[in-house]
Amino acid sequence: QTHTIHTASVALPWWMVQLALAERAGLRSAPFSRRFKRAALSLCLSIGIAGLLSEASLGAVPVLQGDQSHVPRDCPYGSITKPCQISDDGVVDQDCIVGTTGRPEVLRFQKLFIRAGVKLLFSRDEGVDIKLMANGIKVDGELWVGCEGGLAEAFRGKVLLEFSGAFEDFGDASRWVGFNFHQAGLPDMGMGSVEEMFPKGLVVTNTGRLELHGLPKTSWRYLAATALAGGQAVTLDEDMNWAPGDELVIGSTSTNPGESEVAIIAQVIGREVQLDSKLQFTHAGDYHDRGRPLNAPVGLRSHNIRVRGRMADGTEEAERAAWLACKWAYEQLDGANPSHVRDGCFGGHTIYLQHSTVHVEHAEFTSMGQALIMARYPIHWHLAGNATGQYVRNVSLHSNFQRCATIHGTSDVLLADNVCHDTFGHAFYLEDGIETGNSFHRNLVVSAHPGGSVCTDFQKGGGPRSNVQIGPSGFWITNPDNSFSMNHVVGVGTGYWFTFPVSSIGACGLAPVGPASCSSDQLRGAGGVFGPSRPYFDDLASGFGPDHWWTNQEQARTPIRLFKGNVASTSLRAIWADSRVYNSEDTPNSNFSGGDIPCFGPQCPTCVTDAEQSFTWSPMNFDKLAAIKDRSYQPAVNVFQDFYAAHISAADPYTDRSRLVWASGGSIIFKGAVMYNVQRGIAGIQDTTGACYKVTPASPGGYPLVFQDSLFISGPVTRELFTVYDSGIHVLNSRWVVLQDTNKDFFIARPKEAFGGNGNPVYFEKTGPLGRFPGDAGSEYFKWALLLAPASPNEAINNFADYTEVVKSGTFFKRSFVYSVDGFGLGDALPTIIAAARTSVAEEWGVSAKNVSGAADAQSYIQNNPPQFTCGTYGQWCGDGIKLSECLAYTQFYKELAPWRDAAA
Repeated sequence: QTHTIHTASVALPWWMVQLALAERAGLRSAPFSRRFKRAALSLCLSIGIAGLLSEASLGAVPVLQGDQSHVPRDCPYGSITKPCQISDDGVVDQDCIVGTTGRPEVLRFQKLFIRAGVKLLFSRDEGVDIKLMANGIKVDGELWVGCEGGLAEAFRGKVLLEFSGAFEDFGDASRWVGFNFHQAGLPDMGMGSVEEMFPKGLVVTNTGRLELHGLPKTSWRYLAATALAGGQAVTLDEDMNWAPGDELVIGSTSTNPGESEVAIIAQVIGREVQLDSKLQFTHAGDYHDRGRPLNAPVGLRSHNIRVRGRMADGTEEAERAAWLACKWAYEQLDGANPSHVRDGCFGGHTIYLQHSTVHVEHAEFTSMGQALIMARYPIHWHLAGNATGQYVRNVSLHSNFQRCATIHGTSDVLLADNVCHDTFGHAFYLEDGIETGNSFHRNLVVSAHPGGSVCTDFQKGGGPRSNVQIGPSGFWITNPDNSFSMNHVVGVGTGYWFTFPVSSIGACGLAPVGPASCSSDQLRGAGGVFGPSRPYFDDLASGFGPDHWWTNQEQARTPIRLFKGNVASTSLRAIWADSRVYNSEDTPNSNFSGGDIPCFGPQCPTCVTDAEQSFTWSPMNFDKLAAIKDRSYQPAVNVFQDFYAAHISAADPYTDRSRLVWASGGSIIFKGAVMYNVQRGIAGIQDTTGACYKVTPASPGGYPLVFQDSLFISGPVTRELFTVYDSGIHVLNSRWVVLQDTNKDFFIARPKEAFGGNGNPVYFEKTGPLGRFPGDAGSEYFKWALLLAPASPNEAINNFADYTEVVKSGTFFKRSFVYSVDGFGLGDALPTIIAAARTSVAEEWGVSAKNVSGAADAQSYIQNNPPQFTCGTYGQWCGDGIKLSECLAYTQFYKELAPWRDAAA
């Protein structure tokens, strides 16, 4: 490339600066390398092409980071004016420009090749209308459709990049573009001279560059007023620059994901958007201030740059019908006949290999992704390594067949302000667990349906363990060393699913020092690398190698880089941090005649085990650049700031499938969370060797979930807010609101099903009903919610706890209780326990419950019925270099609670 950076008085080529920085960071990357994805082995066998491997994961490396605004974007418009004369064989071998104002052009090629060092430009003039049709496009050079820099530099005409083809094209070399990793100097993972096949897609190779910059348009907004069913206008909370004819998606604000709907703009007057037809459903928009994320999101689906996989005759009606047919095929999918999905959902795809350069904004991707085939997604960085400065932003991805964006074996990519609507499988996907430094900011996901290419893309299981696999997710997070901010997920199985590559943990937990029965090997299973990223980046040709820190991560000991302002709504689960998978790809199934298909059995590496706590997360501070054997660890905390969840429910309220938050370990503090109309609340499992970790100085050991300055609002589906179970929950300076339309079966707290009672209590401190504490009316966290339900001081709480099930079956039911240091803000504000009892002796507090009030009686009860997972009982480690005797400042659990904690201090 020709970028130049001036340092002091010396001008250096940009590639030299990159190489020097990479060397300094220990990244050493070869000047030309490329990512690689293998096609399914079963596919290769069925077609009779030997040598091809099954899927390879994308790769991203987290090393070079920082502000890239100083990097000049060498926009070539003005310097290239020669009209293109592309030969019939589709080879572009000299710089040229296509497109003429006022004259629509259709360019058809079997395959299009942009040679290395060559630039193909699409004219940016208004009135340009270009349709480029091909089975495949291979970008060894540069493809420019506009430049970065806003309206003045953007592409202002219309362009459609359309890909044609079918699954059978894998068997016809004339219909796919290929890439040879070995010839490019990249790890070939045993493929040698065999090319990777890419039918119906666009490949940006190790020497390639893709620049798509459409007309700048607002990506998405929230409603500022409720839009009623039958109405024909919506009012938005901020300005936008949409226009008549633009297509929108309006997210559901009920428990029914089917109430998200598409609308066409007829007219825009200020912040009011008039529609060309009536709304089918009501969408909430009356929440203000901190309540705004509870309103319906409204996203833009249309842009002037379109990238499409052609499925029918090209008309909008036929293409939509093809997507609906694919959805039907997915719903009928079973292991005996995947071909109707594979053939009917074979869209286009784009893939970006190592050392490519990609900047995409204000574009539309539709009918993209190839169902049941790994590595074929609408947006896909594939084993790209360090991709600092690259981005996809303000892009619409709708009516696609597999995912929206996949970051695979790649680091430091920005995905921002994108709208993902109607796809199958996990929407935003970190594939192999090696990916770091990537930023997901303000992306909107609406309706990710079960489907895709791995087991967790689907929902499976029945009975008491049917809760562990509820896919797909809005964000599939296999490495916490990434940033997630202000994203909103509507209508998925799980909003944010955390699960990392780890070896079997079992009772030894993740503390580097555990019970005497645990060997050192059992205590070192805190990380790994899935899929093709392992052999690819172990190969020195990738610029990394087996000794590089990036291939020696400990994801389950790594804190989240950033999690702030995210929202999950109209889904089965909001946050799930559990459920181990063993790989990012399944062994190809040779019993079927084409491609990999999802594997749905206990032998499948991409299926979760049928048990909770198959994975656990214990964040720690440590030097990731040190060899694993030389690392020293101290407990750390995950901060989840301003998380919102609404309308989280399952069809059957008496199953455990729906859950607001579930965490195995985690050490998470939720600050400023807002939860509304969630069927089942917060629960988790303590990492037993981490029972001495303190999420806050005020929290007891064994309490890995803390909610501070948070608000809990009941609704028509809410059964409970807090679940008494293994993991202690500390609720600090928080409030709840019980609305008039609340479920009649509602209680503040319940024990988890099939629970014997030997867990940790829920601990309330400065927490109770909204309006019962001084300062609520002026609180930045709570004042907006006072309009929902005015407080009635000193009113008794009739439905606080229901211990019916634990009393029936629990051997240790007396250990099931909730504790408030200040009587939940009621009455005399005395220390109060609501405990399980064979017969209710305090019916005003709940069912099978009794009230223990006063400091002396509460202390006696806790001493006689100690919780199970506390520091000293299971805790074996408090941090390297810290003596256990010094860590165990209190040998009695009650002394870690107020008021005794304060007295001891």
